[in-house]
Amino acid sequence: MSLKSLWIPASLGLAALLLGSSTALAQKPSLGSAQRFAVMGGSTVTNANATTVTGHLGVSPGTAVTGFPPGILRGTLHAGDAVALKAQTDLTAAYNALAGAASTATLTGQDLGGRTLTPGVYRFAASAPLNGVLTLDAQGNRDAVFIFQIGSTLLAAINSSVELTNGAQPANVFWQVGSSATLAAGVAFNGNIVALTSITLSQGTKLAGRALARTGAVTMDTSNVFIPLLVIPPSVASPEPPKGLSLGSAQSFAVLGGSTVTSTGPTMITGDLGVSPGTAVTGLPPGTMTGTLHAGDAVALQAQTDLTAAYNALASAECTVTLTGQDLGGRTLTPGVYCFAASAPLNGVLTLDAQGNPDAVFVFQIGSTLLAAINSSVRVINGARDPNVFWQVGSSATLASGVAFRGSIIAYSSITLSQGTRVSGRALARTGAVTMDTSSVFIPATAVSY
Repeated sequence: MSLKSLWIPASLGLAALLLGSSTALAQKPSLGSAQRFAVMGGSTVTNANATTVTGHLGVSPGTAVTGFPPGILRGTLHAGDAVALKAQTDLTAAYNALAGAASTATLTGQDLGGRTLTPGVYRFAASAPLNGVLTLDAQGNRDAVFIFQIGSTLLAAINSSVELTNGAQPANVFWQVGSSATLAAGVAFNGNIVALTSITLSQGTKLAGRALARTGAVTMDTSNVFIPLLVIPPSVASPEPPKGLSLGSAQSFAVLGGSTVTSTGPTMITGDLGVSPGTAVTGLPPGTMTGTLHAGDAVALQAQTDLTAAYNALASAECTVTLTGQDLGGRTLTPGVYCFAASAPLNGVLTLDAQGNPDAVFVFQIGSTLLAAINSSVRVINGARDPNVFWQVGSSATLASGVAFRGSIIAYSSITLSQGTRVSGRALARTGAVTMDTSSVFIPATAVSY
């Protein structure tokens, strides 16, 4: 996907304002490991009341995070650890890249409120005020980039807002702030705020993007900060499989547990069944299997070793879409790597569309739990194949009664397949148990119908 967008003044009047009618390019910077942080502070992160943060939250070199709870964090907390330090290093690089971008328009001394701006790099020598509504118009280009270089403070007045039109995306909007950013009460804001010192999100603020402070504090009050979904157009090619991804000897296992494998009722397993380092397998019969049982033997041990390598390859794949805090139900997704900082819920039908490419790969990186509700399902269309769908789950996966699921579930701890579940793929647990109840698990050669 191109990270550049052509900026063309919308009218002669705007062209004069923006220093002539010459074209300009806005380059999207990389946030590196800071990409997964919704909130990052330098000294402290402080919250009052019922704030919700969807994405990681971190602080470095400081260590103090207060107000969670009552605030809710749908992600991982990194307080003064190596992950937060690396994110701050990458954040500094992004800040410098933004500050060094060639300006295409100077708005010093002017108010952003009431304006409609097209893609470009907008410069304020000092403070940038926002009183009212700022509209960012991508002109139909989903890759359009908007950069605001602000010499001192960003000040958004009460109930002001940043609105996006014609394909503009919050992920492609950047606010480089030379000192501090303050969003007053009720502000609805879009984009990534990258401030040298501090960020204040007043009562009731909503930020679709990130609040990333390099040296100072991030302060929130009943705020909502969430990393937005990046919409990928259908023309984007399928990503390559994650580097190093191979199930190795785990390929032949339909079910593999770490501690135990337990079945209730007439479960059917098509493929090998194993457990390691545990040895206990119960419920077969009345459950049936067509493959070979490996309970605590060398074959199961090697399969677990290969499974760990596959898990790590999936977990390290570069994220192309963040869905943290969103439901998979009712969506149609094209090939890509989809990331959840915490739990991934499935309520309803998820459709995976390969767009005619039988080699299309779908990877789901899930920070904690995978939770599929009763009678939910995953369906595949336009050439999508079950063997090319992977679910990397940071803790446990639970499929409720009647779920029809596709793909290989690779969970760090346990997998529960409730009564009547059907999995066209694999149920592979690294350290915990696989528990089944009148379930059906089978390794597909190609996509199957149900």
